[in-house]
Amino acid sequence: MIFKYIQEPVLGSLFRSRDSLIYLNRSIDQMGWRLPPRTKPYWWLYYIWTLVVLVLVFIFIPYGLIMTGIKEFKNFTTTDLFTYVQVPVNTNASILKGIIVLFMRRRFSTAQKMMDAMDIRCTKMEEKVQVHRAAALCNRVVVIYHCIYFGYLSMALTGALVIGKTPFCLYNPLVNPDDHFYLATAIESVTMAGIILANLILDVYPIIYVVVLRIHMELLSERIKKLRTDVEKGDDQHYAELVECVKDHKLIVEYGNTLRPMISATMFIQLLSVGLLLGLAAVSMQFYNTVMERVVSGVYTIAILSQTFPFCYVCEQLSSDCESLTNTLFHSQWIGAERRYRTTMLYFIHNAQQSILFTAGGIFPICLNTNIKMAKFAFSVVTIVNEMDLAEKLRRE
Repeated sequence: MIFKYIQEPVLGSLFRSRDSLIYLNRSIDQMGWRLPPRTKPYWWLYYIWTLVVLVLVFIFIPYGLIMTGIKEFKNFTTTDLFTYVQVPVNTNASILKGIIVLFMRRRFSTAQKMMDAMDIRCTKMEEKVQVHRAAALCNRVVVIYHCIYFGYLSMALTGALVIGKTPFCLYNPLVNPDDHFYLATAIESVTMAGIILANLILDVYPIIYVVVLRIHMELLSERIKKLRTDVEKGDDQHYAELVECVKDHKLIVEYGNTLRPMISATMFIQLLSVGLLLGLAAVSMQFYNTVMERVVSGVYTIAILSQTFPFCYVCEQLSSDCESLTNTLFHSQWIGAERRYRTTMLYFIHNAQQSILFTAGGIFPICLNTNIKMAKFAFSVVTIVNEMDLAEKLRRE
């Protein structure tokens, strides 16, 4: 079954936390970013595929964009100009993020081992069901992103075929679009599909890993609520349960710390570029004459918003979860407990007050407020263009 990992929970086949990565890992495998051990048969074929993808994404596309600017810039129409300007900004941001993730990819395997360790504590059926639903949600998110990103590619390709121009104005030294339009369009679309898939992976992975973090934070909060509620247990048992909760929180914090450097670097690049991309998309709408071009630009705008808004929303919810955890600890049944229990609880409350926050480049927090501020830059770009009367000048030219 293709969509097996987005199904509702069924007893006997519940998902683990690492199953939330099934569809994401398939995309990573398609990009050649998970090299198999050399003990596997035909491992060298996958290494060749990895090399081909890296050459196309990290060498051919930047070269094609540069050469397009050098050779074809003087022949650009206004529509071609704004189509061309948007592609290098997004593509170069994706390449920078991809390089960062490739150098830090070992953190993925470390985080997955921590997922397994957190799952060990999920012994009750209701906890396992919650983990299953979180994993299914993460896989559903990957499917939705595929629909948005490759929906844009499909719309751009359709628009190119209708208009009679290649979709991304990518220079191809081997095929002349004027002589072999359909072949040039096919090569360009397949090549850009690689950068779009890379972009999808880089935009989705923070959401998935933090959603898993959130579900285990919620499960920990539920365990804390049940501390010292069973009157049949003795002080030693109550204290042992509290110590296990402290260990759970420590593991969750370590999990967040493992991912933080990678998420911080990639989101810093993305948040800086999203305002400019939205501004260029808004300005380009003024120049597109056909309905198809405007529809493609609209789908592209949705894809740009998908690069930052969902993760900023998840981080906002994570901040609320951390605050809720502190309140749950404070209102738990610790008043009247033995001294060592109260001492450990106070230590726990103090550590829980330090929220698990993700920052972009260690400069500004990743939250909805930051995303809105960066998106406001789009209005600045549109204002500058309108104040300079650039749209009318380009139309006259």
